[in-house]
Amino acid sequence: MKKIIYFLSATFILMFAVLILKNPNPCIKATSYSINLCARVLIPSLFPFTFCVLFILNTNILNKLNFFDRLLKKLFGMDSYLFSVFFLSLIGGYPLGAKLINDSQIDKKTAEAMLNYCVNAGPAFIITAVGNGIFNSHKIGVILFVCHILPPFILAFLFRKKLSANKCRCKNSISIADNFVMSATSSAAALINICTFVLLFSVITAYFQSFALLKPITLLLEVTNSISHTNNILLISALLGFGGISIWCQVYSLSQKAKPAFLTFPLCRIFHAFSSATFTYIAIKLFGVTMTTLSNGKEFGFTAFTNSTPVGFSLIILCILFMISLNQKNYTGNMLEDIV
Repeated sequence: MKKIIYFLSATFILMFAVLILKNPNPCIKATSYSINLCARVLIPSLFPFTFCVLFILNTNILNKLNFFDRLLKKLFGMDSYLFSVFFLSLIGGYPLGAKLINDSQIDKKTAEAMLNYCVNAGPAFIITAVGNGIFNSHKIGVILFVCHILPPFILAFLFRKKLSANKCRCKNSISIADNFVMSATSSAAALINICTFVLLFSVITAYFQSFALLKPITLLLEVTNSISHTNNILLISALLGFGGISIWCQVYSLSQKAKPAFLTFPLCRIFHAFSSATFTYIAIKLFGVTMTTLSNGKEFGFTAFTNSTPVGFSLIILCILFMISLNQKNYTGNMLEDIV
């Protein structure tokens, strides 16, 4: 069976390569568009959050936040440390949750369970990029984010009995300087991982759109590109919850300690999509958001990120940190060996 899968995979990749050679224009356009998208949206919105979250995780301060262990254990089967990892994944955005779980002192059984609900878009992306960028509305961005993070809490409650009782969270303390370098370079490496998948799936999407029968599938491939072609708030909410196959691949690549379950993980993504859309519909009715307001947005203009100064600064910092990571890897040999 494994040989058949390898053969089919190689065949499809070969056909895809031939298609690119025969008609390179979609590849060129999709790559250019994705590079611009990464530079204007993903890097400025995700890199600072990723750095802050990783720095906090490496300080060991989460081991001491045990004030609500009894309540958290009853609701979500977590102690305060596990809940902190869960909470940081909510504000860090996907696929940071998978990286946090992989880098944390969490046993395999617990990690496998938490991977089902530590997958979501962060506030920087939803509120700023989607809310302000598509709908020109901070309020809509907040509504989308709140409705987006409710399903993970429901899933955490449903999976509470799957978590292990192991409470060993000890990590070797590191200096602030080492923590700063590790968090920065790890964030840079994670962003490169994310942008790589965005570029790849953008090209795949471009060729899928050449065939009428395959166009609907493109919505499920890469979330950033998918929501860039619509201003339907319910569809966007569902797509953010689903994540897209690109995000799934990123989660899988960052999950070295434990891999997402083959059937459970997709089902959780579908649940997240439908729940987010349902909560968004209720919130629209509850807060009186009119369809006129929703139609005023632009097609993924991302006006908040079009200023060339922060974009250029973010790119320069990212390149510098990536070079630092390579330098550290060559000379220390061990401090950054866990970086993706």
